[in-house]
Amino acid sequence: MFPAAVSFEEFCSLFQREKDCMRVLFESKWPDGFRCPKCAHTHAYMITTRTLPLYQCSSCDAQTSLIASTIFQGTRTPLRLWFQAIYLHARPEGVNALQLSRIIKVTYKTAWLICHKLRHAMQKQNEEEFLTGVIRITDAKLCTRTTASSAWHQQEQSVLVGASVDEQGQVTRLKIQKQNKQLLKNRYESPPTEPFIREHLDRTVTEPPIISRNYFGKRDYLLLGLAQKAQQRLADIFRGVGEKHLQVYLDQFCYAWNRRSQSIFEQLLRACAVTSTITYPQLIGRHVNRTQLVPWTATFNKTGISKAS
Repeated sequence: MFPAAVSFEEFCSLFQREKDCMRVLFESKWPDGFRCPKCAHTHAYMITTRTLPLYQCSSCDAQTSLIASTIFQGTRTPLRLWFQAIYLHARPEGVNALQLSRIIKVTYKTAWLICHKLRHAMQKQNEEEFLTGVIRITDAKLCTRTTASSAWHQQEQSVLVGASVDEQGQVTRLKIQKQNKQLLKNRYESPPTEPFIREHLDRTVTEPPIISRNYFGKRDYLLLGLAQKAQQRLADIFRGVGEKHLQVYLDQFCYAWNRRSQSIFEQLLRACAVTSTITYPQLIGRHVNRTQLVPWTATFNKTGISKAS
């Protein structure tokens, strides 16, 4: 689609017109050509009286737009700005909502929503990718206190870390899932692995996973190191992440880690093109008491949790 090493300025030049973005989005949504979402017919008439064209199936007359059933559905933000946001999320250094709002010149609320929609696409893609081969699982703790006390702190978060490991002992696919933090009240209690196994292991796996428990003297330092990398990533880019959205941030980390040697832009654009959107009310939990969403907001630093913000 474009050279992997292209700079942001060069990227903006390549996709400065909406029609350039529409062409590439069409190819991502329908790589084998148009397919009617209602009858699967492969030919349509294009109606160009709108900003974004409509496609009317020549068989059943059903109409669909380029952004229907995609992450972009309902957006008023130009596609070129969406493309810039995808590019910035695909970079190794990442981007947060405040940075994105300044770079592409949109409001913070718009940037926040774009970021979460892109994470939603990553999360849905992650759900379709399962652990295979030799699998290792361990429990870990995020946001550990920097004091010497062993008492549980409500800011600490329990997670399970699972990975496919190759013959050289290198992780080829990673999953990190948030667990019930109340388990941390008893330092000898670990989260159950059965739900994690059912959700994340491929059905073709025949060998039982290698399970290590932190508090029983068998620590998996490889996986614990990846949990630490995830925490560090959240600290470096986002400074603080609320419990409500923690899982999707962990999924974003795993999405990038699993593609660390690849060019992510095309894959993320494809994920956006085939994933139905998530709305602002869904993200904020409109029917949830919003005062209940505040307490866990944490300030990260390089050694763990420092204080609640």
